[in-house]
Amino acid sequence: MKYLVPVVVIVLALLAANGIYVVGEGHAALLTRFGHVMDSDIGPGLHFKLPFIEDVTIYDTRAIVLRSEPQDYKTEDGEPVRVGFFVRWRVADPDAWFKATTGDDLQVTQQMTPVIRAALRSEIAGHSQAELLASDGGSIDQGLREAVSGHLRKRLGITILGVGVERVLPPDDALKSVYKRMSAEANAQAGEARAQGEAAAAAIRAEGDAADQKVVGAAARKAAEVRGQGDAEAARIYASASAKDPQFFRYWSSLETWRKSFSGGGAVVVLDRDSPFMRAIEEGAAAGSSTSKH
Repeated sequence: MKYLVPVVVIVLALLAANGIYVVGEGHAALLTRFGHVMDSDIGPGLHFKLPFIEDVTIYDTRAIVLRSEPQDYKTEDGEPVRVGFFVRWRVADPDAWFKATTGDDLQVTQQMTPVIRAALRSEIAGHSQAELLASDGGSIDQGLREAVSGHLRKRLGITILGVGVERVLPPDDALKSVYKRMSAEANAQAGEARAQGEAAAAAIRAEGDAADQKVVGAAARKAAEVRGQGDAEAARIYASASAKDPQFFRYWSSLETWRKSFSGGGAVVVLDRDSPFMRAIEEGAAAGSSTSKH
């Protein structure tokens, strides 16, 4: 008897541990008895079941995302392309999902992928390689979803929330030639844009040069006008000074001529001692000497 109580306690603890289960947020539970679904879509919280008789399968009620590796397909024009796809799904019919997969999401991936690839192959066969490489995949995405949603809902009990093309690439051996062609097209577009820019710059420069010439011409005419007025005024002043004292004016004119001759600093002039210029210098020196003696 002394061992009976601990055994009973242990059995009760095992029954309690096996009879209680917890469903977390974002999940639901499906209750089965000997492989048959007894209850489904059991929400989050603490729940009870018959110990060792009923089993619980907990599944994610949130969206699940699957991304595939790119595979080779043939386009409408017979050209190869490498295309990958993505799919977002979640459990919509727990009973059908459990019967098709026995609660294993890996089974969903393994059964869903061939169906999507077959539909994708059909969609790609209706487009050319150029269309696929230039497209954002919107038209293919819509056709792909229409082709697989109903079938997968019936077969696996899941709802397709989104499915479409993720990557469209030429095959590895054609990738270099495609890049080369795209580079040539980009260079051609760049050359055209550069030529247009240079033409616009030349037009702007020509317009600026014309405006500069117009301004410079007007300034030159104004300067010539002012210079002519100054020359006329200078001539008038010279004439007036000459009329007042002709001898002094001739003397000043000679000095001004010599000043201009020696202004460069490199002129050499040979004069006769009896020249008027030398006599004027000697007379000036003599006049300065007599003044200093007084």
